Amino acid sequence: SPPGEPRYGGASIRCLRGDEDATGSVDHAAMDEILALQAELARVQEAPTAFKLSEPNIVEIVSTLSQLRLVDVLFTTNGKEYLTPEQLLREVGDEILSHGGRVNVADLPALLNVDLPHIERAVTQLLAAGRDGLQRVGGEVLTEYYLDSLAEEIDTALRGVGRLTLAEVAVAHALSTDFVTSVVESRIGALIHAKLSGGSLFTAS
Repeated sequence: SPPGEPRYGGASIRCLRGDEDATGSVDHAAMDEILALQAELARVQEAPTAFKLSEPNIVEIVSTLSQLRLVDVLFTTNGKEYLTPEQLLREVGDEILSHGGRVNVADLPALLNVDLPHIERAVTQLLAAGRDGLQRVGGEVLTEYYLDSLAEEIDTALRGVGRLTLAEVAVAHALSTDFVTSVVESRIGALIHAKLSGGSLFTAS
């Protein structure tokens, strides 16, 4: 996991407390269960090392707290680690960055060891935040800096051949022709020094 708030495995557990519901009252049954868990943890902390909580014990405790909605955590697909939604947001953002600003959402569960529905929620939040001009195109997410680098690549290729069709560019980068057209049109004169006519780019000189 990247720096920042770490994932948690069986070796560690965060301090948790009961929360009030929407009316401001406390669920007493839930609090009783919390107190029982706290008592168990206190006994374990005082016990010899041989009697410390095992990984399954900790996973069970965190799972119980999660089911009681007393802590907001996500379990990884192997069930051995858990992380907060905020940490997942950071990890998804880091994967987008490490892939140069373009990543297939379907690849993220295997990369992050988190189920797709959790990934989808994180992606939706990142899109709503609008950071780095993030947008979803089909099953992928792309940043503004990726599209700028694509425009620079098109400009470089065009200087070598003198003419490029947008269809060729689209196929080469696994994008739709309409999308490539919108990328090119918004960057002509800035990052792409060319003329656009009839679906083709020509060197400006």
